[in-house]
Amino acid sequence: MNACASEVDLELPPEPGSVAAARHAVRDLARAAGSSEQDVALAVSEAVSNAVIHAFRFGKEGLVRVRARHRGHELIVTVADNGVGMIPDVENPGLGVGTSLISRLSEMATFESSNEGTIVTMRFKANEGNA
Repeated sequence: MNACASEVDLELPPEPGSVAAARHAVRDLARAAGSSEQDVALAVSEAVSNAVIHAFRFGKEGLVRVRARHRGHELIVTVADNGVGMIPDVENPGLGVGTSLISRLSEMATFESSNEGTIVTMRFKANEGNA
């Protein structure tokens, strides 16, 4: 893990404890950046939780990577996995509100999916800062 005043870089196993580890790391960075700690923590928790629950099916193994950096007036957070991509999970359907929640909590969110995994990029307002 690399954590400093303006950056977080984590590689986490796809297990429930990784959700809390990611949430705590980005919450500290959000506080330092002047972003909404609650919004950032909840959005990241949702993205990591989705990866843990849905990404590693059909025997696929891998990692969840959480990167966050404070640049200018924004905090940019990326949650990426090398799982199966965003495909329906009939055994664990969830409530289906994850992407809309992430979109609502962040200023802007993008979702990229392929059979190589999923990348969620979230942008939050922050105070002026540099890397």
